[in-house]
Amino acid sequence: MKNRERPIRVVLIDDHRQVHSVVATVLHAAADILLVGQGANGAEALTLCQELQPDLILMDVVMPVMDGVQATQLIRERFPQQKILVLSSFQDHESVHAMLKNGAAGYITKNALTHDLVNAIRTTHQGNIVLSPEVATQLIRQEQPVKAPRFHLTDRELEILVLMASGLTMSEIAAELVIGQSTVKFHITNIQTKLGAATRSEALIIAAKNNLV
Repeated sequence: MKNRERPIRVVLIDDHRQVHSVVATVLHAAADILLVGQGANGAEALTLCQELQPDLILMDVVMPVMDGVQATQLIRERFPQQKILVLSSFQDHESVHAMLKNGAAGYITKNALTHDLVNAIRTTHQGNIVLSPEVATQLIRQEQPVKAPRFHLTDRELEILVLMASGLTMSEIAAELVIGQSTVKFHITNIQTKLGAATRSEALIIAAKNNLV
């Protein structure tokens, strides 16, 4: 299989030694995931992303030198093909919103290290969005809903939004609706614009808050 031929290359950025030890142990047991680099702050993350060109970065939020919020923004600008999955003990609204707004593809808490991490990495690498249940719930409760009339989503855009929320990738949505991937991408761009969302993650959060999905 393709994943077996080329494992998902992962870099871990966290300033806690114990987290590095646990993550290394968990990922060592996954044949399709390879931990290729480790760093302790956002500045090191940028260097490792340049040198190692990983597929995915596991990123903490609060770190010395450069925090995860700034590092995520810079990595998404410089290395847009590299996906960022937040792995943090912080799940306050401000931290979650900042990381997702800056381009993180998902946000899971550190209590999911031993049982959800591997699947979260695989899911994120496939182009889907991953949020720990407590993170999604907290976001929906904290935010005040934006009134639905300002969205002006078409029937097709709503259909695609529901499929996005179901975890389908762009290629899978295209196959489901029998349309081209470029058309799906066009609709997703329109959805994000109408919802006032900078990323797909943020769009799904806004959609969930307003009972669109």
